[in-house]
Amino acid sequence: MNIKEFSERTGISKSALRYYEEKKLLFPKNRGANGYRVYSEDQITTVKLISSLRLTDIPIKEIKGYLLDKDAANRQKMLEEWIDNIKKSRDMLNVSLRYLESDFSNKDIYLIEKSAEQIIWFTAESKKGEFNDHFVKRGNELKQLNIPFKNCYLKYLSGKDFIKVQIGFGVPIDLHIIDLSEDVFIEQMPQYVCIALSYKESISTIQKGYEKLLSYALEHKWTPISPVIEWYYGTNYSELDLLLPVTQIEKRGV
Repeated sequence: MNIKEFSERTGISKSALRYYEEKKLLFPKNRGANGYRVYSEDQITTVKLISSLRLTDIPIKEIKGYLLDKDAANRQKMLEEWIDNIKKSRDMLNVSLRYLESDFSNKDIYLIEKSAEQIIWFTAESKKGEFNDHFVKRGNELKQLNIPFKNCYLKYLSGKDFIKVQIGFGVPIDLHIIDLSEDVFIEQMPQYVCIALSYKESISTIQKGYEKLLSYALEHKWTPISPVIEWYYGTNYSELDLLLPVTQIEKRGV
């Protein structure tokens, strides 16, 4: 079959066939005396597979690897990775759509992508809104060990007036940490998309912020994958946002 006949048999445009050849996914079986591309019957299944995978947004490089690898176990592993990645992409699209369809502009709610981060967590207990001294003490400990940190976090654990929390310090993801006390928990926090609320009121009324963020999440059917996190940043860590992780994301190549 020449390229016109092959295109008509497969429903795949001639420009797409030339593109697949350019990307070394599918070559004509041979060239005719006039230099025209000639395809064979057994290439129909292959080109339909290529076209199908392209429509599912699989990168060219990965399709090429799939076609060249004849090991069934390896192919199955690639397929499972594609399915996993597409599910994550679907989750991200659902997040975007749900946010745009909500009344976010009237509720001071925004979306934020938090990069993967290593967090050093300490347990602390105090009255509500009185954890500043704990942050200062633990921050000084890290500085004495020459451990740089960029963000501070707080996660509620238990209690009402006198409460128990975890206070955290975001450090470089690849930093090797040693010489810390035994009551430390180190978390490799993945990359998250969060719905977030900038909290400008008194820290003593922080519960109102929690209620507002959680109420928004419930109203618009968000499914949290982690509890609310207080995120302190800016000059002297004086700015505060409440974060509610709603999906974990993973970057892909093209």
